[in-house]
Amino acid sequence: MSLSHRERVQIALAHEQPDRVPLDLGGTQTSILVEPYNALKVALGLSTPTAVKNVVLGLADVEEPVLDRFDIDFRHILPKMPSTWKYELLPDDSFYDDWGVRWHRPPGGYYYDMVETPLHEATLHALERYAWPDPLDPGRVAGTGEEARFLHSHTPYAIEAGLIGLWETAWFPVGFERWLVALYDNLEFVEAMLDGVLRTLKQMHGAYLDQVGPYVDLVTLWDDYGAQRSTLISPALWRRLVKPRLAELIATLRSKTPACIGLHCCGAIAPLLDDLVEAGIQVINPVQVAAKGMVPEELKKRYGKRLAFWGGIDTQTLMPKGTAEDVRRAVCDTIAALAPGGGYILAAVHNIQPGVPAENIIAMYDSAIQFGIYH
Repeated sequence: MSLSHRERVQIALAHEQPDRVPLDLGGTQTSILVEPYNALKVALGLSTPTAVKNVVLGLADVEEPVLDRFDIDFRHILPKMPSTWKYELLPDDSFYDDWGVRWHRPPGGYYYDMVETPLHEATLHALERYAWPDPLDPGRVAGTGEEARFLHSHTPYAIEAGLIGLWETAWFPVGFERWLVALYDNLEFVEAMLDGVLRTLKQMHGAYLDQVGPYVDLVTLWDDYGAQRSTLISPALWRRLVKPRLAELIATLRSKTPACIGLHCCGAIAPLLDDLVEAGIQVINPVQVAAKGMVPEELKKRYGKRLAFWGGIDTQTLMPKGTAEDVRRAVCDTIAALAPGGGYILAAVHNIQPGVPAENIIAMYDSAIQFGIYH
């Protein structure tokens, strides 16, 4: 059976078996930082300059020769930035985003961190004065329809569109520590902030999907609810605050596109998976197998026909500290656990970090081709 990349992904997302397990590299949450990417290019005999695709996360713009070398099935698209906002790097290596948050990269660091937040008071009075970004700024969608239509019509790849999520977008302008405190001392503010973000994202994402919705195969919300050993808040509080609003946001996405709706959500989120299915999530990324309760065999057994899994190759210990043979064994085991019956896309658990040897990255993708063939 000879399939295009897009057909392979579509079959897998429909919980059927394609010719082989689909592979991903290069998305906002499935990519690689500049340092390990440069080492990988040296190992592959490539000497082209590396561009930065995502400044905050330090991600490399993964080039077509690398994607072709590993037979990657996806290409990724994103909304643009508003026309009223300009990326301006300040002398201290910081900048303000369009939500009013200041991001700063420490000397020698790989990432930009939030260091100034406009709603750090976490009060309704501050929220009344908050300058919300314009969700319908035409700059956000300029050229996006043409980009998606071209990829759909002129390439064989599956197309994934990444979108900011509800929970994280709500706490970014507040700051994480103050947000968690507000969950217990000012729940009225928390709910008002979540409602404001929901209104904004329904318009923002709706306008974007009006442009790209007919052409994409997967739409992903980025929204972490998990830590290493538990959810960030109690499942009961998450069900009260987040679940109904998430379901409303997903309903808006669903009205704009036939694509599968995925969620990038790190950590120990097993207690929330039934709720996420009920809210309309169909695909889970990155399947953080090192987190509590995220055992591939158990996830497949319980959710194999309700959720597709995307990721699963450990980046906390295996990829930076294991040998290439360790990686090959883990890939084989993960495919054996998650791939039967379809519903699995192989990728690293989140972006590949500095310190991961090039030979381990090569081993991951080459062994995925070797072990991922369906018979």
